[in-house]
Amino acid sequence: MNPVSTVEPTGTATGDPDTIRATRLAPPPPDDTPTRTIDTGTGSAGADGSGGTAPEDRGRVDIADQVVQKIALGALEETEGVGGTTGTVGRMLGRDDSGGHPRVEATVSGQSTRIDARISVAYPSPVAAVCDRARAHVVRQVEALTGLSVARVDVVVTALTLPGAARPAARELE
Repeated sequence: MNPVSTVEPTGTATGDPDTIRATRLAPPPPDDTPTRTIDTGTGSAGADGSGGTAPEDRGRVDIADQVVQKIALGALEETEGVGGTTGTVGRMLGRDDSGGHPRVEATVSGQSTRIDARISVAYPSPVAAVCDRARAHVVRQVEALTGLSVARVDVVVTALTLPGAARPAARELE
């Protein structure tokens, strides 16, 4: 038996003991983790094109805000001209904002998500053009990888980075 799943009898209205359902052993997300539940839409239709598996028997997929954040972060780090940010203390100490990674917050609500990003832009890149490219890439990646509709991507540019400022290697997404 696959160690990732178990099979348990569920029965039917007639009490048929041969009906089974696969249940993942992965723990559910913590109660405070925002998630999105989607209908996976899988199942086979009958020979006449009707029937198939009822939606409640197909399972569900929960997408946490953190997943959208990591996808958006990866998309921002792939966008030419986008750099990271430092916190307020780092700016007060005179640190270059290119030393960090972009900051991303995402909120999943129903079938859509809203994303807030804080970035720096490499000087002399056109700020508006870099933001437009970053926004478009984030939307493409999040929609392609999650199936969510991206309702809004707000981008705040916290600084311009000077030519030759070292940008850290893209961090491995956890």
